[in-house]
Amino acid sequence: MASVADYRKDICEAAEHIAKSGIMTKSLHGNLSQRVPDSNTFLLTAGGSLASMKPENVALFDLDGKLLEGTVQPVGAEIIQMHGIVYRTRPEFTGVVHTHSPFATGFACAGAPIPPAYEAMVRGGAIDGVPVARYGPRGSDESVNNIAEVLKSYEGIRSLLLENHGVLAFGEGVQGAVRANMVAEESAEILLYAQQLGGAKPIPSQMIQATRERAASFAAAGTYTSEQRG
Repeated sequence: MASVADYRKDICEAAEHIAKSGIMTKSLHGNLSQRVPDSNTFLLTAGGSLASMKPENVALFDLDGKLLEGTVQPVGAEIIQMHGIVYRTRPEFTGVVHTHSPFATGFACAGAPIPPAYEAMVRGGAIDGVPVARYGPRGSDESVNNIAEVLKSYEGIRSLLLENHGVLAFGEGVQGAVRANMVAEESAEILLYAQQLGGAKPIPSQMIQATRERAASFAAAGTYTSEQRG
């Protein structure tokens, strides 16, 4: 069974992965968290560059955001509830990532949601696209309440835009949240290109469901190997 130390290592590996992915802004600013299974706690990067995150920079909190282990820098303290509200509102998500990935943040600064017009989004479960949580100063009650409102209003999302701020993504563990951030960023970039061609064409609602069902059927079938032939 994985230990808290193992999850701290997973977070550091995910931080390095996203820092090297090319979706980050030049500052490499961001934070990642992971809920500890079978507990009411989560681990959160509490300071330091994502390019050189160390286990000692990952603090432990209860779901209300109370610090249980570690040290949190002032800039890290502001974002605790940004992560905690996801775990409290949508317990099926066990990993959260916040970045300022530039294409998606462009949509956030425009207050414009990212529609589900790119197949990778709907295959990943973002059938409601990437909606916008209204602006509130980072970490404020207003900001956290706006995040909660979006989380309650849209079941089929894997990320949301923080108006005038950035991106908040969530998924199965921290690696799932990283993937959700990457899909949101990729989708934002592609849809901006599509605008130069007259705008993205929406995927019909019935085709969104068909796409999800097809992806699920292939996943359920498992790995396809040459030994299965003949």
